[in-house]
Amino acid sequence: MGEIRNKIITISGEPKSGKSTVIGIVKEKYEKRGFNVHVISIGQLFRDCMKEEWAKVHPERPNTNLADMQEDESFAPIRSQIDTMLDKEIVEKKGKEINSKERPNDVYIVDARLAWKNIPESFAIRLTIDERIAGERAFLDKDRGSEDEYETVEEAREKTKQRKLGEISRYKEIYGVDITEPENYNLIANTSYCSVEELADIIIAGEEAYREGEGYPKNWASPACFLPLQLGRITGRATLLGNTIESLADDIRKNGYDPYLGTLEILEKDGNKYLLEGNHRAFGALSAGKTLLPYEVVDKDGVKATQMTAIDKYQSYMEYLYDYAEGIGHYGGGIGNIEQLKEFTIDDLLSMQNLRNSGKMSIPDRGR
Repeated sequence: MGEIRNKIITISGEPKSGKSTVIGIVKEKYEKRGFNVHVISIGQLFRDCMKEEWAKVHPERPNTNLADMQEDESFAPIRSQIDTMLDKEIVEKKGKEINSKERPNDVYIVDARLAWKNIPESFAIRLTIDERIAGERAFLDKDRGSEDEYETVEEAREKTKQRKLGEISRYKEIYGVDITEPENYNLIANTSYCSVEELADIIIAGEEAYREGEGYPKNWASPACFLPLQLGRITGRATLLGNTIESLADDIRKNGYDPYLGTLEILEKDGNKYLLEGNHRAFGALSAGKTLLPYEVVDKDGVKATQMTAIDKYQSYMEYLYDYAEGIGHYGGGIGNIEQLKEFTIDDLLSMQNLRNSGKMSIPDRGR
């Protein structure tokens, strides 16, 4: 079975990260190419089973949201049985069935938290999202059932966060597996500010490279997910070489964005991601309408990250933050016409990286 590499995509992700939407678009794109596409949604089966079993145990609580179902200790044994039944008896068996023979005309897309583990031959994807944006999506989503209805945005944010943390805890407890571990996946994308069409193209290109045994960038995010280490208007060597933001944008519009040559280098410290260099490249890509760029963490909580990110301890760093946030709004929302970035402000940047109330620095509003 190990030698057979059919087109199997396993996808998991945090609540409200857009799994169902991107699965639908990936399916359409493959069908236009002539493939037979089979979607197996364990996520929906899980929701249906939880609702059905909850109604049996707690008929007096008919409109309980999913986060509270997962947090209810008295319901834990039943929840565990549902997890085991879906992950082992459905996903693993289905994976073996699919790979029992070559299926060149078929594509299988499996939506399940542990599908990457139970179908190890698959191209494994994880979607992440900023907690604030996830809560806003949950509040505005009117297509969900009563188990996902909230009275306020704040309630939606808190319940969505609880649901995410509950899932992480549950899988550690039941299977001893950390579903957030990057090594479990072939591609990880932050969907907070992305175009779903663009993400679908990245997934298809990544799956093809994976099946052919070729390399492909693993981590993808909008530049809005990073913090700067330089001022955007500082030109330096890039401008001397003629690589202005405008020229980079023109080249991307004409030739596309090369993910192999355009991978951004990121320093990570205390959970925050800093763009080591490449403000011009990021703004040029945003100007061309690109919502996802590949990146590689070159140092995490190491000496280099500590030295380079020491800048965030100084109040003068405010200028970098405002400059970068304004650049994202101008080049992405304005020139690039990226809908999610049209109203992007310094508050969006700070909430994404949890800086304003982190205690590490005081960030006043501009002009104060």
